[in-house]
Amino acid sequence: AGAEFTTLAGRIKTANPQDNDMASVQMEPLRQALTSDVRPALLLLMSVAGLLLLVACANVTNLMLAQAAARSNELAVRTALGASRLRLIRQFLSESLVLCIAGGSAGICLAYSAVPVLLRMAPRNIPRLAEVSVTWPVLVFAILVSILVAISLGIVTAVRATSGDPQAALAEVGKAQGTANSSERTGRLVVAGQLAITMLLLVGAGLLGRSMLSVLSVDPGFRTESVIALDLALSNSENRQRRVELLDQVLSDLRALPGVTSAGGSDTLPLTHGGYSDGVFVILNPTQLSEHSKQLIARSANGTDEFTQSELKDLVEFFTPLFEDKEHTADADYAKASEGYFQALGIPLKRGRFFNQSDGPDAPHVAVISESLARQMWPAQDPLGHTIEFGNMDGDLRLITIVGVVGDVREASMEAPPRPTVYVNYRQRARGMNQFGIVVQGNVAPGTVLETARRTIRRREPDTPVKLSSFDEVVAQSLSTRRFNLVLVAAFSASALLLAIVGIYGVLAYSVARRTREIGVRMALGATAASVVRLVLERALLTASVGVIAGGAAALLITRWITSLLYQVSATDPLTFLSVGLLLIIVALFAAFVPARRAAKIDPMVALRYQ
Repeated sequence: AGAEFTTLAGRIKTANPQDNDMASVQMEPLRQALTSDVRPALLLLMSVAGLLLLVACANVTNLMLAQAAARSNELAVRTALGASRLRLIRQFLSESLVLCIAGGSAGICLAYSAVPVLLRMAPRNIPRLAEVSVTWPVLVFAILVSILVAISLGIVTAVRATSGDPQAALAEVGKAQGTANSSERTGRLVVAGQLAITMLLLVGAGLLGRSMLSVLSVDPGFRTESVIALDLALSNSENRQRRVELLDQVLSDLRALPGVTSAGGSDTLPLTHGGYSDGVFVILNPTQLSEHSKQLIARSANGTDEFTQSELKDLVEFFTPLFEDKEHTADADYAKASEGYFQALGIPLKRGRFFNQSDGPDAPHVAVISESLARQMWPAQDPLGHTIEFGNMDGDLRLITIVGVVGDVREASMEAPPRPTVYVNYRQRARGMNQFGIVVQGNVAPGTVLETARRTIRRREPDTPVKLSSFDEVVAQSLSTRRFNLVLVAAFSASALLLAIVGIYGVLAYSVARRTREIGVRMALGATAASVVRLVLERALLTASVGVIAGGAAALLITRWITSLLYQVSATDPLTFLSVGLLLIIVALFAAFVPARRAAKIDPMVALRYQ
């Protein structure tokens, strides 16, 4: 289908060489189009959950291997008494199943209380969010994962534990000591793998955290302190005068409240509803208009749909060459605003003036443009007084005179750069305005603002719903997806780090316990407590270094997949990699310090007498 549409597009392009828009067609499944915004984040979270599961499995593996090594003599005796290897493997599988099913059941119980908390944190743009819950398919999935993990860990442990020669294990203690050393090496290797995965998770969390800080440091071009936002869903009525009168009355009543410094509104507030509408305008001098064109443009106040076919043809013939002149046309966002809007949000005036009460429906149409648009279209001259035609946005072809220039605003998101914007007066261009946001700046209670707006609207449009929020909440909601990703990845990373600490501690504590006689001999031969501590810490440092290097290499390969989730931070940011690596080394040494001190306190006489 995509190839066929591309062929048709090529024919259209050939037939209309002046049209630069139609070049090719790209097609994608509807499901992919609906989920494209959230797919990277959800895939990231599923990957992070899988990595955390691997870390947990590594910890359980170490626990079971240590237990199996401690039971090596028992297993040898049982084998000598006739127990088959299959029987021993079944025992390990049974123990593993009991352990994993118990852990999985506890996790399911925790999920029932945790999922509602996560849903409250989740961004609103996740499709079918209301349907997310702990359902039977989820429970079956969790149980199957627990069973699969149990079988895998049980088999690995059983094969490892029953692979030795039982006669050698019974012959002398030295062989058992060799088995213990082998088990310890395997444990350290598993811990290094844990640290590698933890390194990968922490690097991801660090990159997302630095991205979040970069976003928070961005100047949005407006202020949010002490600003309350009201969202009005206006009726679909084409009675524009009635709509303007309603908004005029609401704004007037809000400005009269004690403590209100300024109040204004726009059909789309920044960081809401995905940003402003956009289109192409043309710089048009009134002297270029013929008398016939002036008459048609004057009639467009009611919309171009009231023209005859002949009149529409005349308009198309007049405007087509103007819009083909790329030097005098530009793409810009289009917003309808009121007086007081820029003051309420603290958007600075760079040149000219804001909208005021004199800009009524019957006055010449005026516009305030953004600073970036002024630089783009009038780089070496004053844009004030120039006229533009932007009727393709609402069907009103009357010219608009530029009377002011204001600072740029990040209206779509905090991460998207400001776009060139044309602000028109809502009284003069009220056609098609079905949504309107009001911002109130000052020291006033939100409840008072909401009740005043509702009371005014109830008298005129009782069916118009009103939604209130602080502008800080608006900004926070715009960052909800990034914050949600960061919180979950950070939580998973912290859990993995905790498991890694436990894993290092467990392996070294087991090693010290198994090497009590060796350490006693060393100390009896003159080894100091400091040298014993250094011996244990060196092993921990070696294990941690291997894990950090392996995890760093894996992160360099994998983090490029989350580039779309980063902002002003490279996926190979050296500061993040070095910081996380240093953190893991310090944490590993900290976890090893307790077993190291325990080893240093071993009394050689007690250790040798015990052996």
